[in-house]
Amino acid sequence: MTFASYLGLLAAAAVVAVTPGPDTMLSLRCALSSRRAGLGAATGSCTAVFVWAALTASGLAAIFDASPVAYEILSTVGGMYLLFLAARTIVTARRRMNAPLLVTLSASGSGLASEAPRTHDQCAAKVPTLRSGFLAGLATCMTNPKVALFFLALFPQFMPEDGTLIFAVVVMGGTVAGTMYAYLLAVVFLVDAANRWLSSPRVTGRIEMVSGLILLGLGIYMLTSGVLGLLL
Repeated sequence: MTFASYLGLLAAAAVVAVTPGPDTMLSLRCALSSRRAGLGAATGSCTAVFVWAALTASGLAAIFDASPVAYEILSTVGGMYLLFLAARTIVTARRRMNAPLLVTLSASGSGLASEAPRTHDQCAAKVPTLRSGFLAGLATCMTNPKVALFFLALFPQFMPEDGTLIFAVVVMGGTVAGTMYAYLLAVVFLVDAANRWLSSPRVTGRIEMVSGLILLGLGIYMLTSGVLGLLL
């Protein structure tokens, strides 16, 4: 692979990385809860990119190109999973927006902190962890067949004639995954910084509600296209 070809690959990876999709929305949603959860979601998504690169290079991902049924089934499963994530996000966002107004300590630690009594639902709300964020990111990307089709279209354009399976996974898959990871990390840290600066559960809840509604729309789209593809 020449340097010019690699720059083309890097440009294609950058375009895919910054295009809003389920992985971006999930990382954003998890980062609103905790930085560790956001990092987990970003890591899980990029790990799945490596897996898709390996599956494509080994020829297994070509099944989705040759078999519309397999593609639509995975699209349906992915859509259902996104709807599940959207429902959890929207519920959490509603809890945040309905939370009592808190008077928090300043950064220097001066002043007294007072907090209105929290409801049972608010106390029982689970904060996403690094592990749960990773698994959600992994599942979200692995149930998105468009990633497989992206690599199917990418490999013939940039794969050298003497390219090996290791080259495809490490160099090409690694470039895509690394570019995507850098973008998702930027999203996570920016959201985490903004969340700490705002220090308002209600504002965080509104942002999380928007991300939940976007996940809902993506889920409906994937589910609808998958079901219609199977029926028609």
